[in-house]
Amino acid sequence: MVQAKRVTLDFCNSNLMSFAPELLQSLREEHPEWNISKYGCLTNCGECSVRPFAILNDDIVAAETVDELRTKLQDAIALLS
Repeated sequence: MVQAKRVTLDFCNSNLMSFAPELLQSLREEHPEWNISKYGCLTNCGECSVRPFAILNDDIVAAETVDELRTKLQDAIALLS
């Protein structure tokens, strides 16, 4: 039996509002099996104010654009065993 990938994505609300307000909802709709959460602050303010990012299973994934972040997240999740 194939075991499901453990995917936990955490987003900072301030970062989402600045860069990607639609990203959270679209990922939730596309991947209901993922555990996707939004927090008031992830204490990563240096990253938060500069570019979009998320925390995937405790690792920061950042990008220059929202589309690049989406691609990086999907690529990283595809590599999970």
